[in-house]
Amino acid sequence: MLDILIIGGGIHGTHLAHRLIQQTPVTQDDIRILDPHEELLHVWRRCTSNCGMKYLRSSSVHHLDTHAFSLRRYAALEENRKDTNYIHPKNRPSLELFDSHCRMVVDNYQLENLHIQNRAIELQNRGNYLSVVTSEEKINARFVLLAIGMAEQPLWPSWAIRLKKIGVPVNHVFDPGFCLDSFNADESVAVIGSGISGGHIALKIAEKLKKAVLLISRKEVWVSPFDFAPGWIGPRYTEGFYRQPIDQRRQQIVAARAKGSVPQDVKDALDKAAAANQLTQVTDEIIDAKCDNGSPLLIGRHGRYDCQSVILATGYKERRPGGGFIDQAITEFNLKTAACGFPVITPSLQWHDRIFVSGPLSELQIGPVARNIAGARHSGRIIENVFNKKSILRKAV
Repeated sequence: MLDILIIGGGIHGTHLAHRLIQQTPVTQDDIRILDPHEELLHVWRRCTSNCGMKYLRSSSVHHLDTHAFSLRRYAALEENRKDTNYIHPKNRPSLELFDSHCRMVVDNYQLENLHIQNRAIELQNRGNYLSVVTSEEKINARFVLLAIGMAEQPLWPSWAIRLKKIGVPVNHVFDPGFCLDSFNADESVAVIGSGISGGHIALKIAEKLKKAVLLISRKEVWVSPFDFAPGWIGPRYTEGFYRQPIDQRRQQIVAARAKGSVPQDVKDALDKAAAANQLTQVTDEIIDAKCDNGSPLLIGRHGRYDCQSVILATGYKERRPGGGFIDQAITEFNLKTAACGFPVITPSLQWHDRIFVSGPLSELQIGPVARNIAGARHSGRIIENVFNKKSILRKAV
């Protein structure tokens, strides 16, 4: 029997496994990561590649390894030194550097050996242990760590769903089948979305096309260095957050996120592309769409827009991730949820004596930083402290 099974092999799940092995009595034999994809971090790499990201939005101290300055030290090695490794502010690393560092951590610490490639279907309560049911086996563990992200629930507007059903070329940047290379140079493309993903994908597509890319967003693109105020990483804002009743914390989380914003470098690049007639920025809300000879005709509140393909950069559905698997677990264990549907958890990120959470599922305790790399590190420190208590694994037997 395992001591710990982590469900989710993204940044959160992989960092948690690495941290627990390096910083607690947990060994590689005691822990596994359950994820349906061919390798750890597969979805992270797919999504960042699809949207054409060049630099992360977070600083260089937020990464997969345990030591805060690990990425900086890695970048300082002679074979890794490049003028393009960082961008201001806060030494934001390039995606190339960040991913190379991730591969180094996974390879050096043999984290891929922990990977069980399958999907969790059901979580069963066995009293002094848990059983996770997959399509091939039952995996027994004393503790389960839920590190499930939002990637499987991209937000599709109703008009886009209708177009897709009748064969009109509409894709979401976070869909598994989306590929930047599928567009030809003569296409006219509309990108829907105002945030960093929309900005990145519009710039990337603009490099490939002869015609100007149409970037349509409900509000003007605005600048914010990060997608939450840095005070959320420490006690500056979180102390007041913890004093709020659970059902009021959701409002604070929504208000704290710089939704639809981009960092200054992306805004500058968008303006430069617009000045070069590679990009047209329009502030409008698309409320409907039609098929016009096989191509989309987008209908906004202020105008109509012709194109040949649509790329959605509309983010994710703001609902609890995990789908039916989490629904079943809530019923099986009588787990508590807030009015928004997300877990009500302890300060130690426990949803149950044997169930811990990280990522979006930890938002009502961690705050707006929960989904980010910084949130993975914060959750990791909390869970590390729990498993460094001599009693927890002994009591679990």
